Amino acid sequence: MTVINVTLPLELIKDINDYSKIINDILKHDISFNVLKFSIISSGVTLLLDVPDDKIEIITEALEENNAIINKKGRVKIDFENCIDCGACVALCPTDALYMNSENRLEYTEERCMACLLCVDSCPRSAIKEE
Repeated sequence: MTVINVTLPLELIKDINDYSKIINDILKHDISFNVLKFSIISSGVTLLLDVPDDKIEIITEALEENNAIINKKGRVKIDFENCIDCGACVALCPTDALYMNSENRLEYTEERCMACLLCVDSCPRSAIKEE
C-alpha cells in the first residue's frame, strides 16, 4: 500500500455532488482504498489515502483528471525548538517514525514516516508541519 496526500481545492467542491463525482471516478475502476484522514482547510479538502501499490497510477490519473492536487511524499518537519517533548505525536505514530529517546526527547526517523500526518494535528505547540 502507498499513502498519498490529495488536496481538492475549494473551487472543485462547491457542493457534496462534486465530491461524490470525484470519488465515483475512482470507484468505477473497482479499486478499494482506505481514507486515513479527511480534513477541511481554508484552501479545500485534504485526504490521506492508503492505496494498493498496483493501483496507484489509476487512482492518481482519476484524481488528476478532476484537478486534484497529488502529493505522494507528505513527510513532516519538526521544529525541535518549539517542541516540548510531550509525546502526543509519539502515541499516534503507527510506524514509530516519532519516538522518545533515552533522555525523553523527541526523535524523528524520516525513512519510517508513512505520511499519515496524524502527528501534525496532535501537537499542542504546532511544532510539526507537513513538508
